[in-house]
Amino acid sequence: MSADLPRILITGTAGFIGFHLARQLLAEGFRVQGYDGMTDYYDVTLKQRRHAILREHPNFTATEAMLED
Repeated sequence: MSADLPRILITGTAGFIGFHLARQLLAEGFRVQGYDGMTDYYDVTLKQRRHAILREHPNFTATEAMLED
């Protein structure tokens, strides 16, 4: 990960919008810090797969936690 690249924080990176936004920003050369609570509002397995895809990119880091923790 290059420290001189701009960094973006995205909440909900395992959800539909956050996942696609993160992929686009990574493709444009940003560093992305993803944050997701991995709630069971819908399929958690799908959310985990999305984060796994994003983690393949060297400029993506993820935090999986609830804000109230």
